[in-house]
Amino acid sequence: MRFVSIKDFATVIQGADMAVKGLRWLAGVGLFLSILGGVCSAEGSKTVEVWKNLFTVINGDGIDSNTTFLITREGVVVVDTRVTPMEADKVLKEIRKQTDLPILYTINTHYHGDHTFGNQVFKDSKAIIAHENVRKTLFGPSGKAHLDFFKTMNIPGMDETVITLPNIVFKEKMAIFVGGYHLRLIHARGHTDGDLFIYIEELKTLITGDLVFNGKIPYMGDAYVEEWISALNKLSNLDAEIYIPGHGAPGGKPVLLAMKDYLFNLKGMVLKQLEKGKSLKETQDVVRPALKEKFKTWKNLKWLDANIKRTYLEYSLKQGN
Repeated sequence: MRFVSIKDFATVIQGADMAVKGLRWLAGVGLFLSILGGVCSAEGSKTVEVWKNLFTVINGDGIDSNTTFLITREGVVVVDTRVTPMEADKVLKEIRKQTDLPILYTINTHYHGDHTFGNQVFKDSKAIIAHENVRKTLFGPSGKAHLDFFKTMNIPGMDETVITLPNIVFKEKMAIFVGGYHLRLIHARGHTDGDLFIYIEELKTLITGDLVFNGKIPYMGDAYVEEWISALNKLSNLDAEIYIPGHGAPGGKPVLLAMKDYLFNLKGMVLKQLEKGKSLKETQDVVRPALKEKFKTWKNLKWLDANIKRTYLEYSLKQGN
């Protein structure tokens, strides 16, 4: 695992519920299998020193979701635990390179396995915290189905995973005061129905979970597009200088603005086709090349059709089509 400073990312810093849940139900298996091919990381993981005492582990084996840890004078706060215990163990080793202080809190930004299936490595922390919908989804048959689904994907270390549920949940907001820092946990539905983001005022930093992807077309199989846009507006209203996404490198406000730009374009282009009475396929055939050209430098372009479909269905329902 390589260690790099946030300075290495200076160019980045400058620069109605749906019934089908793609990750939860077998109807989404074919789609998500193809998606995983786009998110498996070919690079080794790297630890980025985002700010003093704040680190993010990016890339990795399996799925390139991010884990962030904050070292306080009392102990460590971990945000998201990666896709397997093996990957979570790598994070723990990175933490131990920096401090021997205990792990105090572990936070899950949403339920997806690439952010929660390493929880068992941190089960001895004071608490595993998430929005209430995360626990509901990971509990019982739906959680087992989610884990079984991931086990079909040949991710190294997946067979060792035991679902470890959040043991403290909240509905709208939660505050953690620890070791000189005030962490504000705020629920904002968008990427899933259980998203939270974390604002650390002392560091002017937002940890966004998968409400923000950096340089990658986002997965939208569980998305609420209109509410996602509203969530990003909430993020914009906070006084932040550093944005740590759920996938991709940390950066400055351009990271957030690019994500907003993608969703605004996706929504606007789809609505224009709906107004013309176009079918889903006709809409995809018009919107796909336009988005592909506009976001040609982004990864996961093959997700565009699925995102157009999700958006088309949401706004069709809103319009009563």
